[in-house]
Amino acid sequence: MTVRRSLKHLASLVMIPAVRWYLRKERKYTYNGITAVVLPGVFHPGLFSSTTFLLDFLKTQNLEGKTFLELGCGSGLISVTAARAGAQVTASDLSMKALENTRRNAAQNNVAMKVVYSDLFDKIGRTFDWIIINPPYYAQQPNSDSDLAWYCGENFEYFSKLFGTLKEHIHQGTEVVMVLTKGCDLQRIFSLADEKGFAFNLIREKKVMFDEKDFLYRIMPLSSAAGARA
Repeated sequence: MTVRRSLKHLASLVMIPAVRWYLRKERKYTYNGITAVVLPGVFHPGLFSSTTFLLDFLKTQNLEGKTFLELGCGSGLISVTAARAGAQVTASDLSMKALENTRRNAAQNNVAMKVVYSDLFDKIGRTFDWIIINPPYYAQQPNSDSDLAWYCGENFEYFSKLFGTLKEHIHQGTEVVMVLTKGCDLQRIFSLADEKGFAFNLIREKKVMFDEKDFLYRIMPLSSAAGARA
């Protein structure tokens, strides 16, 4: 275990500066025939496994005619993919650069969607059939637009607000799907969800670099989750 931790620490010393150097310029990334521009400061969907993990799952789902919300859209690749699959898409973010990036990728790929500046559900006044969340999950205060993709606040304020307002935006058949990683405080996030009446059901897991794992969860009201397990 000590060797693995040492390797992870050594890799982070090399990889983090390398990633920052790579992302200082506009880049392109292609997934399943869709090419997305990634602007400097925006979360890159190809350098980190969480986005493609979500996309691989969505490929197996029927989104035709479904209302679809991506909370924290970043480059907009997930939203563009959902729109291509026939969903009625709303893409939201708190980063103006991310919204600019999403609008650009929607236009470049000839898909229509609603792009909204919103702190979680603040500017979103409806329910959805699908809500997809690739959240910031590290406990630190974000100090810049680019930090918003990584840090959820020192006391997990992002998750407290998310779970406190989620019920107003779902109906009985809503699919709420979130990706998390072994490296974050999963139990703290689960506890915050439980306090607001939600449970996490594991859909898939995937090994990623340096002995870590990504997890895909379905978030359900506690009553529904209990019924699903019965």
